[in-house]
Amino acid sequence: MPGPADPAGGRRPRLPSSEFAVRARALGYRVGGLCVALLGGFALLVGALALAAVPSLIKDERAFAAATPCATGSPSHADCLRDLDATVKRTVIRDQPKTAEYTLYLDGLGPVPSEIDMGGAGPLLKRLRPGDKVTVTVWRDYAVEVRRGDVAQTSSDTPVGEPLLTCVIGLGLIPVGAFGLYAGGSAVWSARRHSARGRGLPPEFLGWGKTAGAIALCAAAAGAVAAAAGKNVPVMLLVWLVLLVPVWWITGRWWRSDRARRAGRFA
Repeated sequence: MPGPADPAGGRRPRLPSSEFAVRARALGYRVGGLCVALLGGFALLVGALALAAVPSLIKDERAFAAATPCATGSPSHADCLRDLDATVKRTVIRDQPKTAEYTLYLDGLGPVPSEIDMGGAGPLLKRLRPGDKVTVTVWRDYAVEVRRGDVAQTSSDTPVGEPLLTCVIGLGLIPVGAFGLYAGGSAVWSARRHSARGRGLPPEFLGWGKTAGAIALCAAAAGAVAAAAGKNVPVMLLVWLVLLVPVWWITGRWWRSDRARRAGRFA
């Protein structure tokens, strides 16, 4: 049955089927919005902390690059490369693409770790057997290299690349967290208005969600470019800023076309 006409000659929006249905949807918006807002706030906090840690990680990376072997009689707290003896307990080599693992388990004293991610099977890990004696090169709390005789292998336990990875994580989490905080807060604050529209997410949520996801993808793409260029954080930031230009242009066009489409629908 057609609804009553409004004074302007058009028709009023169709009301929800019942007041109970509106209240139920509003409750769902509030509960879901609160969860999304909490997750968004947590992601935003983690992203901010990650970016705050990048300068310190860059200093560690540079200090490691400048580190030299420890001289005889150097104190244990000296910031140098220290060689320590260890014994192989076992090795794990799994070459499966999705569950690759290259772990060396050791028995040693002091700062020698009980296990090291070697990053690959060769050239040394695949040759080691339980009981083999090896030399582990340690810098601070990193086990950076394992050596047996003339064969050495660099491990994955180094500060190299940590600033870049942390920066990518931070720049990826911040836009996603900010969107989650905005969308969740809006859902809680305007639950009644959103529920009166009926089912489905409000259009602005979809628009800002796409923008946030695109910015996060820009961070990942910039990180990949910087990794190929030598794991340089400034390069990564420059590429990320350059990628933001087409992202804003594309999302801006999407917003304008969506508004025009919705305006034409209800004209």
